[in-house]
Amino acid sequence: MNIKSLSYIVAASLCSCILLAACNKMDCNDGLDGQWQMCEWKSPDGEVVAGKEMKLYYSFQLQMMMFQRLSYPTATILSSFENRKADIRVYDPIKYIGAGHDSILPMDTLSTFGVPLDGVMKVERLTGNTLVLSSGETGTLTFRKY
Repeated sequence: MNIKSLSYIVAASLCSCILLAACNKMDCNDGLDGQWQMCEWKSPDGEVVAGKEMKLYYSFQLQMMMFQRLSYPTATILSSFENRKADIRVYDPIKYIGAGHDSILPMDTLSTFGVPLDGVMKVERLTGNTLVLSSGETGTLTFRKY
C-alpha cells in the first residue's frame, strides 16, 4: 500500500468519525427543536387569552426546554421535557440565575406560559414552521418557528 492510498483511508476514517459524532447532536425531537414564538393562545372555551404582544417563547433542545417572556418583567425558566410524539410532558422547572444558584419552581409557575399543572400538552400540529399545543386546562397555543 502506498502513501497516497493510506492517506485516503485515514481521511475517510476521519470523516466517518466526524459524521458519527455529529449525529449525536441531531434533532431528536421530530422537528420540535428550536425556538418558537407564541402567536395565539385560546382558552378551552375558544376565547383569545393572548397573542404576540405577550412575547412568549418556547425553545426545545434535546431534553431541555426554555420558556421566555420578553415583556416586562422578563422571565426565563428552564425545565426538562419528554417528547412522547403525540404529546409532550414538561417537568422540573427552575428559575435560571446562573453560577449554580438556580432555584427550583413549582409547576404552577408555568401556567403563565400556558402549561397545565400536570405538564402534559397534546401536539395538535407540528410542521416546519407551525406548532400547535393543547390541553384541557390551558387551551390551545399556536406558535411559529422563530
